[in-house]
Amino acid sequence: MLESVQRARSECLRPRWDVSNRRGTLRVVSVLVLFALLALTISPLHAHASYTYVDTDILNLRSDPGTYGEVLDEIYQDEPVDVLDGPTGDGWYQVSYNGEVGWVYGGYLNIDGSPGWSEWSDTPAIGGSVVGSVWVNTDVLNIRSEATKKSEVLTQAVQGAELSVVGDEYNGFLPVEVDGVTGWASSAYLTWEPTIGPDEHWIDVDRSSQTVTLYIGMEPVASYWGAMGFDDSNSGFYATAIGSYRVYSMVRGLSWTPFARAYIRYWVGFDRVRENGFHSYSMNSKGKVIKGGDGPTGGCVALTPEYAKEIYDFADYGMRVEVHW
Repeated sequence: MLESVQRARSECLRPRWDVSNRRGTLRVVSVLVLFALLALTISPLHAHASYTYVDTDILNLRSDPGTYGEVLDEIYQDEPVDVLDGPTGDGWYQVSYNGEVGWVYGGYLNIDGSPGWSEWSDTPAIGGSVVGSVWVNTDVLNIRSEATKKSEVLTQAVQGAELSVVGDEYNGFLPVEVDGVTGWASSAYLTWEPTIGPDEHWIDVDRSSQTVTLYIGMEPVASYWGAMGFDDSNSGFYATAIGSYRVYSMVRGLSWTPFARAYIRYWVGFDRVRENGFHSYSMNSKGKVIKGGDGPTGGCVALTPEYAKEIYDFADYGMRVEVHW
């Protein structure tokens, strides 16, 4: 009898245990379903979120959608921005950068892996009279065949060069003329005011005429002929390489140079990479110019001792040196 009662009691307990298990299982399933629904709700938002970053060295954040807008800030390569509006008809986006709102040109943005503005195929023809002047505000600026940074480079203009504007801006580029060549220059690297201060001392090296000119502001104060690199390329190791430099080294006295295997005076170094600089013609240990010491160099600019001294006296550490054709 007792055995029968215990069997009956145990039979009655089993359903209660199963019900409890089911309730626990249902709770777990419900939680999982809820998480799944939340995931379905949230993930599309992330899937469609836009990631935008700057795809050029420096991009100006402006007050208005055009190069006429005041520069509020500078944004550097790969820095992210939040797009608020745009593009305008000519490719400008309103963005937020570190909480600051302004306008940037879409040609220098990457949005989800694609350029923010790439409608360059309809570049208008350049024509018309000169409407004004702009000045280059970067070391070297490419002048291109079309209003796009992917088009052919026709020529280059160096820091401070004055360019004639021969039409209206298009897609962030201005049609310009320089040294008889007409093309498109990025507005981001141009200014409507001269970039060289009236009192700035700087040195210009024209490879086409092998001329060194000393400037104060935009006024030349002296000009000399100099022997230059035997390498005629733009950037070879033994070339007087095209570019914008700063004076980093100066030695007045007689010193030995292993490149020429001779002595020189009045050293003014400006190209650290190639160890190029201004100096006198090659000399012997007594400071006398040797035979052939005025010939082509390994990249430096060699001048008569008198001219080299004048450049040395004019130069100073940090002075800008522009080398161009």
